[in-house]
Amino acid sequence: MKRSLTMVCSLLIAMVLIFTLSPLTMHAETKKAVTVKTHKFMFNSNIKYPQISGMKNKLRQEKINSDFKKLAQQDYKERKKILKRYDKDRKELGLSKKDYASYEYKTFFTVKYNQNNKVSIVRTKYYYTGGAHGEYYSEGYNYNTNSSKEVTLKQNFKTTAAYNKAATCTVNKILADKEKYPLADKNLNLNLTPYYWTNSKSGINLIFQIYEIAPYSSGQIELPMERTCK
Repeated sequence: MKRSLTMVCSLLIAMVLIFTLSPLTMHAETKKAVTVKTHKFMFNSNIKYPQISGMKNKLRQEKINSDFKKLAQQDYKERKKILKRYDKDRKELGLSKKDYASYEYKTFFTVKYNQNNKVSIVRTKYYYTGGAHGEYYSEGYNYNTNSSKEVTLKQNFKTTAAYNKAATCTVNKILADKEKYPLADKNLNLNLTPYYWTNSKSGINLIFQIYEIAPYSSGQIELPMERTCK
């Protein structure tokens, strides 16, 4: 009886520890690697850019933040130029503001991944200068938050051979689905394709711009990087 009571007590203690420690473990796994705050250039809500804090290398962090701010400054100038061009184009066409759709230019960003000493930021630019619809374009910024260094797509693979195999498998899978990706061709090169980290099996999502592998109606397409061919 005494032995049975001891076993029951031990079991209860183990269960308490499991339920007590599990939330802590989960919290540790999902803890944010850095803090990313939204800034508006010249207080303009159409030009948003990220500023990062919490990286170990403060000098490189400062350089990254400075680069993002410089991009926002360029966007701010481009927006002013496009809005000024609107009045010129409208007047040349002899149309009122009511009859001629306004031009637009804005930038914003999304934090796609922020844990395990990594952060992925996707910066998107949208602009409209007449015609049937606007255009948009995205860039991926992926940093190791310990070193504060930007990580290229290739650097996610241990060897060049491993990267080449994954790239070939990914491109072949896209080319095989002509119904979904009718604009893709055999010259598709992933070297300059934006990407971001994910918690998915592949660990990487690629971003294909509009018209790159599919028509405008399909929008930007995000696909996982294939690690092996199936």
